[in-house]
Amino acid sequence: MNLLSPFRIFLSSAVFSFRAQFNWLYPPMWLTMKLAMTLSQMAFFVFVGQFLLATGNARPDIIAYIAIGNAIMAMSWNTVFAVVNITGDDKWGGTLTLLLATPAPRLPLFIGRAMLHVFDGMLSVAISFVFAVFLFGVNFGSTNALALLVVVFLTAFTMAGFGLLIGGFSFYFRDPMVFANIFTFILLIFCGVNFPIQALPQPLQYISYIFPLTYGIDAGRKAIGGATLIDISPLLGQMLIVGFISIILGYIFFQSFERAARKTGRIEAV
Repeated sequence: MNLLSPFRIFLSSAVFSFRAQFNWLYPPMWLTMKLAMTLSQMAFFVFVGQFLLATGNARPDIIAYIAIGNAIMAMSWNTVFAVVNITGDDKWGGTLTLLLATPAPRLPLFIGRAMLHVFDGMLSVAISFVFAVFLFGVNFGSTNALALLVVVFLTAFTMAGFGLLIGGFSFYFRDPMVFANIFTFILLIFCGVNFPIQALPQPLQYISYIFPLTYGIDAGRKAIGGATLIDISPLLGQMLIVGFISIILGYIFFQSFERAARKTGRIEAV
């Protein structure tokens, strides 16, 4: 029974956290947001790519490059923005005190709160792939389906870990959503979404490799091009390392916040 306790905490934390965060949503609104956000972002950058292609300032595969990058990046709204928002909801809803008072083990509680956003993020990617194929003519004919599925899942999982890192760090501030907005758009610059990271200045290229999304987008493009799991395994390995480091650091931030809150008594305003 004791061995199953962390799993029960993990599962209940995942379900109730997701329901509590989205208790104001009903299915039509959720679906509208899912469709509108994924399509609008992809369309904006694809149209920019089409303009560059028409003026002869872009390579021939620019449309597919941008569409695939934005399709995989679509999960960041779930795995970063929504995961960080968990922290904000706890503060604004007054439930942070109750969370810190629970005797439940912190690690399954901490990770479980983000896990359903992984699958929600995978759904965002799937919808974006449909847009890429039927609206922008991206060819998925050579895709290694198994490799792509693994890439999308592992990218969503590791990006949720990155979201937990930002969420744990933002426990120290009143409004975590500021950091959610900042890092969501930073990903557009550093992760090779719309242009290769090699186009960045050399010092900035090193920053790209601290984000799991960088490896996920690269591996996703290769899987769509026909690469197997063995071919992309180095990228997946690096992504998992970065993702687990993010989870560990986020957990450390969470624990240090809890200790500081207990010492100062300023649980909701550290």
